[in-house]
Amino acid sequence: MRGWVKRACAAFAILAILAGAPAAAQVPPEFQRELSQRLAEAGRIVGDGGYMRVAGPFAGGLAPQQSRRYTLTLRAGQDYRVIAVCDSRCGDIDLRLYDVNGNQVAQDVLNDNVPTLAIHPTATGAHTIEIDMYQCMATPDPCWYALNVYTR
Repeated sequence: MRGWVKRACAAFAILAILAGAPAAAQVPPEFQRELSQRLAEAGRIVGDGGYMRVAGPFAGGLAPQQSRRYTLTLRAGQDYRVIAVCDSRCGDIDLRLYDVNGNQVAQDVLNDNVPTLAIHPTATGAHTIEIDMYQCMATPDPCWYALNVYTR
């Protein structure tokens, strides 16, 4: 299959998933395309490194200084990447990862809107990903985000 066809199929699949998210996390249509394109771009980069998506997209909206947590099982000894993106009104989002004991083991708190975590868990079990909306120019409306988890 040609590269552009694969990319288009991936973008439409992500768009369908974002549109089908639960009502509490449903991304408005005007932001679905933007987030799906940004996730597809990020996915191509880690895909070139041999990573495959294993969870996500997790999506929602957050006002400045709000955060949301997602819990998922990670396996010891595997390499993972977590990549988040947000809409164009978002100035800065951050990611943190907590291990099975609740200890913070990774973070990306740089001033950017595409944070990435590189993880190699030492224990299999429930890990928590926290996404923080540090800066959003849409107040009082939320900024919209989406994140995927990849492994190899």
